[in-house]
Amino acid sequence: MASTLIELCELISASVRTVDARCTALSASFPDLNKTDNTEEDQRLLRDDEIAKATSIALAAASQLIACMQFPTRSILDASLGFLTSAAVGVVAEASITEIIREAGPQGCHVDDIAKKNGMSELNIARVLRPLATQHIFREVSPNVFANNRISILLDTGKSYEEIAASPEDKHERAAGYASLIQLNTDETFKGAAYIQDVVTNRNGSDDELNSPLNRAFGTNLDLFSWYGQPNNKLRFKRFGMAMDASRRMSPPGAVLKGFEWSALAKNALIVDVGGGIGSVSLEIARANPDLRFLIQEKQAVVQEGKNYWEVEFPGALSSGRVSFEAHDFFTPQPVKNAGVFMIRFICHNWSDSYLLKILKHLRDAAQSTTKLIVIEHPLHFVCGEDESFRHIPGAFPADRPPKPLLPNMGIVELPGYLIDMQHQMMALLRGCERTFPHYWKLLREAGWEIEEVHHLPGTLVDQIVAKAL
Repeated sequence: MASTLIELCELISASVRTVDARCTALSASFPDLNKTDNTEEDQRLLRDDEIAKATSIALAAASQLIACMQFPTRSILDASLGFLTSAAVGVVAEASITEIIREAGPQGCHVDDIAKKNGMSELNIARVLRPLATQHIFREVSPNVFANNRISILLDTGKSYEEIAASPEDKHERAAGYASLIQLNTDETFKGAAYIQDVVTNRNGSDDELNSPLNRAFGTNLDLFSWYGQPNNKLRFKRFGMAMDASRRMSPPGAVLKGFEWSALAKNALIVDVGGGIGSVSLEIARANPDLRFLIQEKQAVVQEGKNYWEVEFPGALSSGRVSFEAHDFFTPQPVKNAGVFMIRFICHNWSDSYLLKILKHLRDAAQSTTKLIVIEHPLHFVCGEDESFRHIPGAFPADRPPKPLLPNMGIVELPGYLIDMQHQMMALLRGCERTFPHYWKLLREAGWEIEEVHHLPGTLVDQIVAKAL
């Protein structure tokens, strides 16, 4: 019998050959790491079903091979120091270093020239860029000269450094890349995460929503969204909205359309996008389904921003009455009684069970017998494999199991979901959490909903959980 090391190596080798053969069949080349763009053609190639599956196996196997072969002391030390990579990325994003390097040209930019633009110390610039380049984020092309690659360029807003410096509050407005999301992760989330240990290990701690790492980090007694509403957090609140839109753009275009059959709804059916932000997901559905109506419910502070977004992205949708906005607090009774669908996307993970039950029960109280509830979230998988008792629910149980000896949850491929649970908006900023499927089943049943089916959105870690009223 082959050793685990050989089995993992064979999985990597076979997967890479599959990717190479598929690229050849498509007359394409796998994107070079040293490129300084991520074209639509590249994205389509990486999302090709055969390439995506083989790549996932290769990544899971490579990560497991490193864990098997590396000294355990090195592995645990690396894990404990991971926060320093976050800190370095945060410095780069805040100081607009990617934009400065991009403007210097493909030959790269010396740290002295970066310093002349953004005022940082030349030494400190090198000290944050070098560990990133060591992890293949940026390239050091000659001593103290750094260039972008297809990873670092994702921090690029596409704007000139002068434009950003002249109007920093508009840095993320209509920006390319994912800098807004990265700055959210490396600012309030990163600072809140420093207090996770204090909060979760405190045996005398309260489960109150306002006893979060965020509260400790920033000395506030407000919840996240009320904190964002404070005058001194105006830029953070604006960035948060842009970050949520950036996170949506990380999914393949039209991913939300590849699960639930929106076109099967009755003509003029009303979709209520609860806590829908500026309505970017509803917009994707609306464009593909002209016979559906939409109501986007959000806090008053977001409503006008949402209307402005739709006027630019889908002119006429608001004036025709097909799309509307409503200021609504989802902890209060739901005023809409004729919804065909209540959609809640990335809302559940923001709240603890007791608070989420309030949201779900208000929706159940307003539902008709035909109303569907669509929960769009990142359900976490058990590392040991899924609970067999839910095999009868269409889509709830994975159709394929990873090849041995890979972890049943595909290891590093699924890691972002667990990290989001801890470090993004859940444990660090709020008292919510990402949940397993059995956890969602229990909560939805308690709130008066029964899960009918689950749709995994291809190319993402996201599922659509579809429920009906009990």
